[in-house]
Amino acid sequence: MNIKKIKIPEQFGSLYVCPVPDSSRNAEHETAHGLLKSAVQEYAESKNMIIAEENLILDYHEYEKPYFKNYPDLYFNLSHCDGLAVCLLSEQECGVDCEALRKLRPAVVRRVFSSEEQKLLEASPEADRLFTRIWTLKESYVKAIGRGIGFPMQKVNFQFRNDDIICSQENAGFCHIQYENYEISICILHSGV
Repeated sequence: MNIKKIKIPEQFGSLYVCPVPDSSRNAEHETAHGLLKSAVQEYAESKNMIIAEENLILDYHEYEKPYFKNYPDLYFNLSHCDGLAVCLLSEQECGVDCEALRKLRPAVVRRVFSSEEQKLLEASPEADRLFTRIWTLKESYVKAIGRGIGFPMQKVNFQFRNDDIICSQENAGFCHIQYENYEISICILHSGV
């Protein structure tokens, strides 16, 4: 596997990416899970932790969000899309989403984006990139809380001030990066949530 650690602000944990050899969903899924195993070992070494691969047993929360049964304080989340798998490891509950740049989809915007976000898109000279960025931010949040896209995503409103990401959900912090032609968004939940 060609794994690369991507620099992100330390409070968000560690982000790893790996190209997917072919564009099938099965290859994306297998690459993401292989990335998870490799990333955990690298992350553990960086934190002076000893983690036995045979103890990396997955279990699932109420809404099917996976976690490590034997390492409940090691949080992770995976995402994959056409050509890329990503893995986020953190000391806090977290979510990550990646997408290749997508065309703005008006039906999705009407159904999922808040009226404030819709106004941002209308005014943006790069509406496709902003659409993909907001979508990945929303996905990272619903993945962090373990609810997935069944959560009413229009209730999660994003605004931007310079490099700051402002979200209506005060229990979360966000980070966004562009990696090659991909938009990657990260969410961590603040303690006590």
